[in-house]
Amino acid sequence: MASLCGLFCLLTGTAVALEQYTAHGGPVKHLTLSPDGSLMVSSSFDYSAVVWSVPELADEATLIGHDAAVNVAQFTPDGDWLVTGGDDNQILLWSVADILSLGDETTPFVLQGHYGKIVDFAFSADGRYLVSASWDGIVGLWDMALARNRLEQIPISFRGHDGPVNDVQFSADGKHLFSAGNDGHIRYWRVADGEYLRSIVRNGWGVNVMLVDEERNILAYGSTDGAMVLAALNTGTEYLRMGEDRVPVLSVGLNSTANQIAFGNAKGQLKIIDLNTTTLLRDFRAANGPIWSVMFMPNNGDMMIASLDDFITKWQIHDFPPEILDTPGPTRRFKLTSEISNGERQFARKCSVCHTLVEDGAKRAGPTLYNIFGREAGTLPGYKYSKALLDSDIIWSEETIHRLFTDGPDVVTPGTKMPIQRMKNEADRQDLIVFLKQATTSLN
Repeated sequence: MASLCGLFCLLTGTAVALEQYTAHGGPVKHLTLSPDGSLMVSSSFDYSAVVWSVPELADEATLIGHDAAVNVAQFTPDGDWLVTGGDDNQILLWSVADILSLGDETTPFVLQGHYGKIVDFAFSADGRYLVSASWDGIVGLWDMALARNRLEQIPISFRGHDGPVNDVQFSADGKHLFSAGNDGHIRYWRVADGEYLRSIVRNGWGVNVMLVDEERNILAYGSTDGAMVLAALNTGTEYLRMGEDRVPVLSVGLNSTANQIAFGNAKGQLKIIDLNTTTLLRDFRAANGPIWSVMFMPNNGDMMIASLDDFITKWQIHDFPPEILDTPGPTRRFKLTSEISNGERQFARKCSVCHTLVEDGAKRAGPTLYNIFGREAGTLPGYKYSKALLDSDIIWSEETIHRLFTDGPDVVTPGTKMPIQRMKNEADRQDLIVFLKQATTSLN
């Protein structure tokens, strides 16, 4: 159930609300709106996508189907379908009608063809084609007629980037594609035959995000070296370059009504630019960590932000000068600010994003660790386990948890959703186990 918390800050004598909406158990990676503006979807590190009603911003359904973090979601132009993409290299296709009638029980159709995480989508204006950007270095083109009929297909591959592809967009007429990659190029393709035509941008540093607006003749992009760039689309000529040195830019969003553009970076800094005058309107810290997605609401211009937090933040951006607000919210649970034991520190760094220690654990990517010692793997009621853990005969103990962090989940629990991580330092492993025994036992 989503919660709403009002935070009030006295700004030049005026109280202004900063609203937070919670339905995830991990950092929120991406936000998108349905074409009619009635639904919003948030994608999260907790392996889920949540569908929200608008303008109420009430969580209506939690979509479970990915085996890893969900990075991106996008509606078809007619609003009848939703696609989600994740770290599991899969694209899931969801019927919006099923979501509205079945809610959490909705079953997706799986599109497979990539060998790296999926990080961005775009649809052609007529809805015939979907393109996907993947860290396997490929832009995939999918036939939506086949997908809607749940027919398997092999995507047409656009190859040319040297490394991960981070962003994609169709031209307005659907005849061309733009793609941005870690190789520093924004490439321009012909859809009909997959021909690479030219590089519009050769940035040198990787391009993380891109926004193309042909009507405004704007090409906006943000790079790994911190550059926030505006250029003329028809010539590629830059007319604005700003940002923080060596702080990657991770998000860009357009307010088409007010003719403004916003960039968010890895340190939570947000900059809003007036496109009419090319002047900086706002420059403030909006989150305690990376801003992965920034989206303007179409009716009132409120700004929605997805970041390292478990919640989505809404800023009433034009009602106050937010640059004087120094503290955007509580510190994330794994960003430690006080002296604690080494075992608790290891839990905070390695485990707390996916797991809690309490009986009624909040939504997380993994099950609660409450009473973990002596528990058979795959048996906690209410948690949707992978088949590998459901079939496992592991009993969690000091020995098996030690093995898990020595050899890694890919060895101890092959085929599961657990992120692959190991702890090389034996003292850290032992301290973590001691902390887990104390923390879970004390709650019995």
